[in-house]
Amino acid sequence: MEGAVELELVLAARRGDEVAFARLVEAEAPRTYRAVLAIVRSPEDAQEVMQDASMRAWRQLRGLREADSWPAWFRRIAVRQAFDRAGRQGRTRLREVSLESAEGEAGHDPSSGWAYRATVMAALHHLSSEDRALLGLRFGADLAVPDVAAALGIPLGTAKSRLHRALGRLAAAMGEDDVRR
Repeated sequence: MEGAVELELVLAARRGDEVAFARLVEAEAPRTYRAVLAIVRSPEDAQEVMQDASMRAWRQLRGLREADSWPAWFRRIAVRQAFDRAGRQGRTRLREVSLESAEGEAGHDPSSGWAYRATVMAALHHLSSEDRALLGLRFGADLAVPDVAAALGIPLGTAKSRLHRALGRLAAAMGEDDVRR
C-alpha cells in the first residue's frame, strides 16, 4: 500500500471510519498472519489471534502516535496476542503442514519437499515462541530485519543477534549445519 494512501486510511480510521480500518488490516493481514501462525502453530488459533488483534487495534487506534508506523504497530499487537495465546497453550501443539503445500514445486520431487517441510516443522516445535516469532516474521512474513525489530519492539542489533541465534538453534534442531536453502 502506498504511504500516502495508508496515512489517509489511518487518519480516517482514527475518525471512526470502519471501512478505512478494514482496508488497513486487509493490507497487513497476509504478512502478519504468517508471523502469527509461526508462533501459535494452528490455523484456527492464528485466525482467532488475528481477530483479537484487529479488535484491539481498533480500540487502541487513537494511541497510535505516528500514523505512518501503522504496519509495525499492528504487527506488534498481533505478535503480542500470539505470544499470549502460545503461552496459555504451552508448547504442546504441533502445527499441521499441508501435503498440498509441498506439491507442485518446479524441479523438485514433491516427497523431498514434504520431507524437508516436515523436518523444519518438527524442529520449530522445539524452539521457543520468541524464536518462532523471529523466524516467522523474517521468513514466513518475508519482512526485512528492521521491520522484524519494529514488529517486536526491539532494537535492530538485538533483532539481528537473536535472529542469528534462532537460525543456529533451528539448524541444530534439524541436525544440519545450515538451514538456509
